[in-house]
Amino acid sequence: MQSFKELKGLQKFFRQQTLDAFLVTNPANIFYLIGINNFDSEKGFLLVVFKNKWRLISSLFYQNRIEGIVPKSSVIYVPRGEKLSEYMAREIKNCKKVGFERDDLSFARYEIFKKVLRGKKLKPISGTVEQMRQIKSTQELSLIKKAALITDKTFAKLLKLIKPGVTELLLKRKVLEIMQDFGAQSCSFDPIIASGKNSADPHYEGTNKKIKTGEMVVIDIGARYKNYNADMTRTVFVGKATQMHKKMYNMVLDVQQKTLAECKIGEAPKQIYDNAVENFKKYGQDMYFTHGLGHGVGIDIHELPNLNASGAGTLQNGMVFTIEPGIYHSGWGGIRIEDLCVMLDGKCVVLSKTPKDFAEV
Repeated sequence: MQSFKELKGLQKFFRQQTLDAFLVTNPANIFYLIGINNFDSEKGFLLVVFKNKWRLISSLFYQNRIEGIVPKSSVIYVPRGEKLSEYMAREIKNCKKVGFERDDLSFARYEIFKKVLRGKKLKPISGTVEQMRQIKSTQELSLIKKAALITDKTFAKLLKLIKPGVTELLLKRKVLEIMQDFGAQSCSFDPIIASGKNSADPHYEGTNKKIKTGEMVVIDIGARYKNYNADMTRTVFVGKATQMHKKMYNMVLDVQQKTLAECKIGEAPKQIYDNAVENFKKYGQDMYFTHGLGHGVGIDIHELPNLNASGAGTLQNGMVFTIEPGIYHSGWGGIRIEDLCVMLDGKCVVLSKTPKDFAEV
């Protein structure tokens, strides 16, 4: 059995609150707190945290997944045809004030909870576990580094497949195959293979368009390893690139390198983002930088900290995040360079080892 150190940390926090119980419904938070994977679409778990104990309420469907990880005294199995919410209501029958995850609970489920709790005060809580998850443990960092290594190895193999006539979707399909051959459980997200004008869409989904000579190709991929993620983007050019391509690429690389140098302990993510915007502005390209500068990576592919206009807090040791400046010109294309980074010993360490030199394939 594991120590449930993170769960104990949450309980310590809630002992200082006026809550009698806290309902955890976010699958990523449940995994972080007790190590049980509920990332399918069923949401068949509900974690009830009290000040000095906790209960995992689960569908009997997940019994095989839970046994050996959660103590028998801390799990309640709901028989087929019965409702988790009813069992939850029995567990907290003596509670007066109950917190729930405001950012996860749907209104439909909230209505169910409100009905079965019969007048108990429900208090929405935002970001408590997510804040804890920002600082990665040594074990978490080890898994993320492995995911980053698989991502690097996948890119190197994928690069050999990029040539005129190959379709975006063929390359996209190959990403999962290669990653799993290297040990990943899955992709961290739907891979992005965007060629030519399509690269102007930062979250392009892909088509059977054939890659042509003279086009840029944005490749945004990440491996998921033992429920921890990686994220990396590179932009390459098929055949001989134009001087404009080289100029734009070197500009994005310059902004990224300056940003990486600014990522130090105690720095504000919002200020780092603002500085990147100013660096693009010097090139007259700030209006074409259309998304955030980066995001936290861990159990979720997008988590805290956020390096954007609304980013809060400061960078601290143990935080894992991306630095991904890019520019996007409709009708021409886009260029993005993204590294996965971790704050260690007060400075930014880049985990993505794939070269960023201007590449023609």
